[in-house]
Amino acid sequence: MNETELTRLLKAGPARACCLEPQSLLALELAARRLDLGFYPIDFAGVDSKAGCLLQLAGALALPAWFGHNWDALSDALTEPELVGERGVVLCLQQVEGFVCREQPGWLTLLDIMNETAEYWSRQQLPFWCVILSACPALVSVPVLANH
Repeated sequence: MNETELTRLLKAGPARACCLEPQSLLALELAARRLDLGFYPIDFAGVDSKAGCLLQLAGALALPAWFGHNWDALSDALTEPELVGERGVVLCLQQVEGFVCREQPGWLTLLDIMNETAEYWSRQQLPFWCVILSACPALVSVPVLANH
């Protein structure tokens, strides 16, 4: 998908988790910035555990000091207004394949949290996108956005 298509999608589509090809990173960032959405690239290279996942997310998203490095605390932190601001956010998870393979239960929990968070912000009428960049969409088990 190109920047224009992604801009239309982010502007009109509901908040959700989805998968795009890795080469979509720049177009995704430009589309998010065009819409004045917060953009958070989160590199999962080397992440192979729940603890590593939570640490990476905490650092990339500058989660609050009270963040307790557990799934419930992540869910709570992602619904804090400071994270999404007045316009919304796009979280861009990259190089997740190693984490998916080594910690599948943790990956599935993370996807559940991202989907629940997207639903929460959708009810508040704010965009919350969790976009996974992967050449292996079957591995990450989220909807794939294709260029149709």
